[in-house]
Amino acid sequence: MNRFIVVFAFFLLACSLPASALVDPCSLLTPAEIEGALGVKVSGFGGSSQIGGTQTCGGSAAKRMSIMLMVVTQKPGDPKVADPLGFLEDQSRQSAKRIGAQMDVKRFGSSILCTTLIPPKQGPYSTQCMVVKAPSMASIGILVATQQDMVSMDKLQSLAVKMAGRF
Repeated sequence: MNRFIVVFAFFLLACSLPASALVDPCSLLTPAEIEGALGVKVSGFGGSSQIGGTQTCGGSAAKRMSIMLMVVTQKPGDPKVADPLGFLEDQSRQSAKRIGAQMDVKRFGSSILCTTLIPPKQGPYSTQCMVVKAPSMASIGILVATQQDMVSMDKLQSLAVKMAGRF
């Protein structure tokens, strides 16, 4: 369970831009779109909530898969980040290093950053794609129990592209 908390903390840290969300993350993707990309039935998707100023929306799927969408909007007066993707990548790498996790990163153009996180011990395993449209950032993250069940960055990237057009 502690590893789950550490991985979840890493997941939230990737959204470390100060937040005041204006977009409902549940409106960024439909369950059918997620199911089409992941090839699994999604359940319990919906019901936005707020975690530390970050709007979230989640659901689950087969094989103990957790799905989370988040939206973060920078507040007026917050420090400007010259390279938001670079900042997110750096923060993600630092978090992975702190917990001894293996991380892979892939950029898709100038606005999408995807990561996979493999913890040093048995799961959970994470794949996440973040879309930056200043002053906001949206992300989709998938947590699974086994490394074999990890979702590829390419599958999530297709969903991130859809999200980019909706916020």
